[in-house]
Parts: sequence; structure tokens; C-alpha cells
Amino acid sequence: MKRSEVLLRGLKRLFSTERGKWRVVALCVLGATTFWFFNALNKQYATRLNYPIEFLYDEQDVVVVNELPKKVSIVVSGGGWSLLRKTVLVNVNPIQILLENPASQKYITKASLSAIIADQLNEVRLNYVVTDTLFIDIERRISKKVGVHIDSTSISLADGYRIVTPINVAPDSISFTGPTSFISGLADSVVLFVPANQINGDYSESIALTNLESRIVEVEPDVVAVSFGVREFSRQSRMVNIRPLNFPVNRPVSLRDTVARVSYLVSRADAERLPPGSFSVVADYAELNRSDSTIVLKLGNYPPQVDILRIEPESVKVRYDQPEARQNR
Repeated sequence: MKRSEVLLRGLKRLFSTERGKWRVVALCVLGATTFWFFNALNKQYATRLNYPIEFLYDEQDVVVVNELPKKVSIVVSGGGWSLLRKTVLVNVNPIQILLENPASQKYITKASLSAIIADQLNEVRLNYVVTDTLFIDIERRISKKVGVHIDSTSISLADGYRIVTPINVAPDSISFTGPTSFISGLADSVVLFVPANQINGDYSESIALTNLESRIVEVEPDVVAVSFGVREFSRQSRMVNIRPLNFPVNRPVSLRDTVARVSYLVSRADAERLPPGSFSVVADYAELNRSDSTIVLKLGNYPPQVDILRIEPESVKVRYDQPEARQNR
């Protein structure tokens, strides 16, 4: 009979055995495994562990810039039971590392670390430390007060609207608290941006400063109130007589054009209150361009509530009048 047929028949007999006999087999296997397991744990072994560590220091007036290491890699030896507890971290007290001057101590060498760990390990023996150096990034906590300004050029206004009052910020300064390397590099002021779009009326809102904060930097207060007045403006123009300035009195010199158009923006509320003569345009002979006999026109007086757009024409020519010929006697 072939071996395969013998094996097959044996398996059939085994699987056809009564259920009670299977239980006996299972108990035997479990007992043997348990005996082997407990016997193995009574022997000595060496293994590598990622062991927890804890830094002890005075947390007042200091900031942890980068998170401190939480584990250190070590190789230890000991009994199976002890190593099992250390491996699964059951009732394991972390290695405590004392930092007497945390803002000045930047690292811990392997030699120093070995002495600290060996002194605190129990039940197992330290063979050596795998981790080379622990780096520490802790700085002294300081504060600095800086001014707050609004970037007016970035404020989004609806078409035809303009800001007509100073931009008020309350409070006008805030305090930053954090690590020395960051706080000492701060400018004397920060610029904030108004988040609203297409503003078409007086603005009065609070702006959160949470974007200036981080895990290591605090801002106090964390909001500021911003307000300013907004008015709708319209484009208007007026014809204004050009006033000669510094023209010679003993020479026949005059302007070819005597009127200019002044275009400006004014709020609808102020447009009707501008009296005649609110604008003046001057042509200063002292600024004559002798190459083409022109003078660039400049705005003299104008109401403070308007924004000037342009003067047309931008310059005028000077005319030299010929004196009348004397009559022959």
C-alpha cells in the first residue's frame, strides 16, 4: 500500500474520532504551550525598547518652541517577565530628566543620558543607549506691545464709494507674548486687512486676530474694533477762469486760453453745497517753458471735501502781443 493511502486513512480515522477525544488533544496542546511559555519567560534576554521619558523643569516664563522628545531608544537585558512588562509598557514609570536651566540647555548627550537612564531603570539592566543626542528647544517667554494699522489701500469699496473719515482702530496697540527669538524680531506695528467686500456704507466691525496666534505665541487682546465713514461720490466738473500769476507788467504777454475745466469727485451730500468760486486755477509765468511757450496749469484753492481728478487742458500757451505801430507824422 502506498504511503499516501496510509496517511489518508489515518486522517480519516482521526477526524472520525469521538468529540471527547478532540478535547483531550486540545488540552494537551494548550498545556504544552503554556508550559513552554512560562519556562521561556524565566530565562534572560536582551531587547531594544522605545522607552518613555519626561522632562522636569520650571514652566513659568519659558516656552517650548519645538516639542520635546517623548521616547528614547535603549537596549536592555533582563528576565522574560520583566522585559514583557517593559515591552507592553505596563506600570512603567517614564525616565525623568531634570532641566535646571531649560532656556539655556540645548541638548543632552548620550553619555549624560546613559547615566540618567541607568540610575532610574529597575528590574532590567541598561546595555547601551541607541539614541545619540536629545535636542531641546525651549526659550524664555517675553512680551512686546506693537501698534495696529489698517491697510486702507486693500479695503474693498463699492463703485462710486470712498472713505471720508480717518480709520479708527480700538485698541490701537496689541501685545504679543512668546519665545524670545520670535518676539524680538517683531516690527513696531502690524498691518491688518478689512475682510468685508464691496462696502457701501459706514463700517464698524470687530476683526479677529486669531491668525496672528499660534501654539507658542499669544496675542492680547484677540480682537480689535475698526470703524470709518463711507460716502457715495459722483464725478462732476466746472469751468474755472485761469488766473495769471507773476506775469510781467511791462511786457505785452497774455494767455491764449483763459478758461480750464476742473474734473473732480464729490459726495452727493456735498455736491450741492459747493459755492461758486470754490476752485481756482493758476498759470505761473515763473514756470514758463520757453522752448514751446507753455505753462503747466496748477490748482489753487479747492474745497477739502473733493478729490481732484484732472485739469483740462493741462497747459496753456503764452501769447506775446505786438505793440501798435506809431503813426507817421
